[in-house]
Amino acid sequence: MSFSKQHVDLAVSELGEGASIDQLVNWIVTAQEATTEGNAEFLPAQMDKPHSLLQMGFTQQEVSIAIEAFGQEAKVEELADAILARRIANNIEQKEVKIESEFPDETETEYSISRLRFYDDYDANIRRKKAKHAFGDDRRASSSQNVNQSSRTPWLSRCSGSIANGSLNDECLERTSSLGRNIRVDFAKPPFFIYASLVDISKDSWNTLSSFLFNVQPKYLNSQSFSALTRREGYIHNLPTEGRHVTVPRSPMTIRDALPLTRQFCPSWDTRKWIDGVGLDVAGNEQIRDKLEKAMKDSRGIPSEVKQAQIVQQCKTANLVWIGQGKLGPLQPHQMEMILGYPANHTDLPGIDPQDKVASMRFALQTDTIAYLLSVLKDRYPDGLRVISIYSGIGGAEVALHRLGIPLRCVVSVEESVVNRRVLKMWWRKTQQNGKLRQLDRIQKLDTKEFEALMKEFGGFDLIVGGNYGLYRGTAMTVGTTMGMDTNQFFEYVRIVQMVRRKMQGIA
Repeated sequence: MSFSKQHVDLAVSELGEGASIDQLVNWIVTAQEATTEGNAEFLPAQMDKPHSLLQMGFTQQEVSIAIEAFGQEAKVEELADAILARRIANNIEQKEVKIESEFPDETETEYSISRLRFYDDYDANIRRKKAKHAFGDDRRASSSQNVNQSSRTPWLSRCSGSIANGSLNDECLERTSSLGRNIRVDFAKPPFFIYASLVDISKDSWNTLSSFLFNVQPKYLNSQSFSALTRREGYIHNLPTEGRHVTVPRSPMTIRDALPLTRQFCPSWDTRKWIDGVGLDVAGNEQIRDKLEKAMKDSRGIPSEVKQAQIVQQCKTANLVWIGQGKLGPLQPHQMEMILGYPANHTDLPGIDPQDKVASMRFALQTDTIAYLLSVLKDRYPDGLRVISIYSGIGGAEVALHRLGIPLRCVVSVEESVVNRRVLKMWWRKTQQNGKLRQLDRIQKLDTKEFEALMKEFGGFDLIVGGNYGLYRGTAMTVGTTMGMDTNQFFEYVRIVQMVRRKMQGIA
C-alpha cells in the first residue's frame, strides 16, 4: 500500500506521533474514500486543502512547499496563488518565452481569464487544465533564444520631448506597439492600474509582462521631457489618455536649472543638459574625479577636443558636476531629490546612513513623469483616491498624486525596505495627509484575509500602483535571467491587480 508523504504527514499531525500504523492507514483510507464518494463533510480540513490543490493540477512538492511557507491555516486560494506565482517565476527564470508575433484580438490572455475566474469554477478537470496552462503551453517556449541589445526597447535619444501649453507634443515621447494599442473598453475603467519599470528590459520581456496584464501594451517615456534626468521608463496601464497635463510647478528641466551654481564653473564644451541616470555612488568615483581634475590641470583648463569628449563622457558615467574652477564633485542626495521631483529633505531621516539615502533614490520614480500619466485622474476623483501601492519605494506615486492636488483617501503601501517605509511615513506626516496610511513590510501579508479586511474598511480601491524599482535590496530578490528584473515582484503585483479587479467588479 502506497500513500503520499503529504497524506502521511497530515495523518501523523492529526492523530499524533504515538498512533499505530493501522490507525494511520485507517485515517488516510477513510479520508480518501470520503473524497471519492463526494462526502466532503467527512474529509478532515487539513487534508481537504492539499487534496483540492492536487485536483487543480499542482504537484505534491509544490503543495508541500506552499503549506510549509504559509501554514495549515492558509486558504486554498492563497496557497494556489503562491504556487502559481512561484511556478511562473521559475519558468521565466529557466527559459526564454517565445511570444507569438501577433496577439489575439481579445485583450484577455489564458492566464488572465484563468486567474479571474479560477475560484469560481468548481469543475476539477477544468481547474486542473487552467492551472497547468497558467503560463502557456511549454511547446511555445524556446530555451535557445538569446536577448541581445538590438531587442531592447528602441525609445532612443532621437526622441527629445517638448512641452507646450501644459501638454506634451511629441510622438516619440510615448511609443506603443500597434498591436493592442487600444485598450478594450471593459479594461479601460476603474479600478485603474499602472506598472512601472525603470530597468532597461528587452522587448520580449515587455511583451511577456503585457500578456499577464490583459495584453495592454507598454508605453515608453523619457523623463528628460519632464526633468533634468534622462532615463528610459516603461509603463503598462489602463489609464485614460485624454486630458493629460504636466504638474505645476515643474521640476528643473536642465542641469543648469537644477544646479545654477555650476554655470560659472562649467566649461563651454560641456554641453550636458541632463543627468544620465541616478548613479550617486559609482564605483571608483573618487579615482575618476581625481583623474579628470588632473587632466584639466595639466592642460591648464584648455584640453584638446579629444580630451574634452573623454572628460564629458566620464562625467556622464560618474554623474560628476562642476563645483569649482577645474573641480568636479558628485551629485549630492538633496540635489537628486530635486531632480527627481521630491520635496526638499524628503529622505532626511534622523540617523540615516548616507549609503541608505543613496540606495533609496537609485530606482525612485521621477514624480513629474508618472504625474503626467496620473493627471487624468484629477477630475475623475475630486474627493480623492484609494490606492494600493506595491513596492512603494520612497513614495513616488504618492508624491506625484499629491503634487497633482489629488487627495489620498487611503494608501495601502507594501515596501520591504525599512528606510523607504520610514521615508513615506515621514512625508505623510509632514504633508498632513487626511487619509489613512497602512504599511506592510512584505507582500505575503497582503493575503486574502487582510485584503478582505481592507476592502471592508475602505470600501474598495481605485488605483493599484506597482513597479520594479527595488534592485538594490540585495540577495533577497529573484532576478529572472531572461527578464532582467525581479519576476517575483511582478507576479505578486499581478496577483493583487486581479484580486482587486475581481472584488470591485463584484461590488459594481
